[in-house]
Amino acid sequence: MRRLLAFALLLAPLALQAQQRAPQGAAPRTPPLRLSQLTWFDRAGRSTGTLGPLGDHGNFELSTDGSHVASAVTDRARGTRDIWVYDTRRNTSSRFTNDAADENWMIWSPDGLRAIHNFFGEDGLGLLELSASGTGPKRTLPADGTGAWPVSWSPDGKNLLYVTNGAGTGNDIWVLPLDGSRRPYPFRNTEASENWAAFSPDGKWVVFSSDEDGDAAVFVAPFPGPGSAVRISSAQGTQARWRKQDEILYRDADHRIVSVPVSVMDGGMEH
Repeated sequence: MRRLLAFALLLAPLALQAQQRAPQGAAPRTPPLRLSQLTWFDRAGRSTGTLGPLGDHGNFELSTDGSHVASAVTDRARGTRDIWVYDTRRNTSSRFTNDAADENWMIWSPDGLRAIHNFFGEDGLGLLELSASGTGPKRTLPADGTGAWPVSWSPDGKNLLYVTNGAGTGNDIWVLPLDGSRRPYPFRNTEASENWAAFSPDGKWVVFSSDEDGDAAVFVAPFPGPGSAVRISSAQGTQARWRKQDEILYRDADHRIVSVPVSVMDGGMEH
């Protein structure tokens, strides 16, 4: 059965959510330790099982085939996050990164063979591409020397969407070609804050959130453009993902998952 990740990211009909649990007898920490359990839910909101042990989970991402989950987990001794990988079929876990740098977001290539994660450390910050097994050579990707969060890999494997934070523009969405020039360029770079970008299954559209109307809402824009963005959430919305080409899921202000049917008519997106 195809699956989705809810709470941090959304992908398809089952939900995996980090359920918060208060630590028992834990000493005060700054910031406080937030233990959570990754939990599967079906489309009706019923819990169907858990994945991995309790941990201070941050962002997490389901691989394209649903076989693995990458999660940023706080290392209690260092106070930084490392990437852990959970095998959804065997319900096992393994540490993917183990160093002093802070790694808080990782995504998988469409074929599941490669991965890209960010890093923040004394020796620099940026994006790193490597084998999904964690072995072999690693390649630092150009991201203009800024803090970057990889959020979506195009279905054809040729482009990466990542989010940065600009001094005058807040969160912005950039594109990094993974072949050819490998020169990053902005996809959405305005005075509004844009975030949570994701390619459509055919790679021709990007769904993202923006607060250009005040509160964060969900928009869809053609990729690579040109073309204007169409708002698809009636109220507040964020963390949107495509379940399939004609359905988008997002989280509303009450933390509910909302489904929106979409279609392309006369070259434009309608809902």
